[in-house]
Amino acid sequence: MTTPRTLWKLTTLSLMLSAPAFASADEVEQTQEDGGFALGLRAGYGVPLGHAAGSELGETPKMSEVFKSAIPLQVEAGYFFNSNVYLGAYFQYAPVLLAEDCESDVSCSADQMRFGINASYHFRAGEKLRPWMGLGIGYEMLNLKVSSSEAGVEATIGTGVRGIEFAALQAGADYRINDTFSIGPYLSLAAGVYQTSTSSMEMKNVPIIGDVSESESESIDNKTVHAWLSGGVRAQFRF
Repeated sequence: MTTPRTLWKLTTLSLMLSAPAFASADEVEQTQEDGGFALGLRAGYGVPLGHAAGSELGETPKMSEVFKSAIPLQVEAGYFFNSNVYLGAYFQYAPVLLAEDCESDVSCSADQMRFGINASYHFRAGEKLRPWMGLGIGYEMLNLKVSSSEAGVEATIGTGVRGIEFAALQAGADYRINDTFSIGPYLSLAAGVYQTSTSSMEMKNVPIIGDVSESESESIDNKTVHAWLSGGVRAQFRF
């Protein structure tokens, strides 16, 4: 005969054994509810690593000897298939600071553009603080422009490099303010190879000749790997 005490023990044991199943069901439900579109905004600070290109006599000066740092501003849009898996596209623009100041009568500026796709995996579904890791691939363009004016003649010379960004390793943590908005730090290491160099020259008000404009591009023969290490803050809106 089953006594009330024995029945209580059996009931308690049954609930303990079924608790993981209930937790898994809750996690599955939470995972399904967290799917949907997302829009992200990033702002940070980055530094260059490596060389833009090599040469037959050895490697060229390091990128850090020409470019001091960058201030990346990025917009991204994508889709959460569930609470964990995200796939999207991004576009980034970054003013680039030069390692050395230009002369007083010369104006110098540089900028960088990156775009591509990235995927990420987000841990700890349903919790306030959610770490994540990601990987992206894309295309990068880095431009440098020098302008001067003398005796009414204006001259602008531009150089640039273009190439594939074959791996952008990313990691961060999102603090979820509410169901639609989260914010947190991120760290990214984007490695790539510049494949093409560009150059341009534009002169205005040249005596007798007038305005002159030329541009060309060519493949970089001695390719080498470079990278950008950046970190900052990302805000994300879920729909």
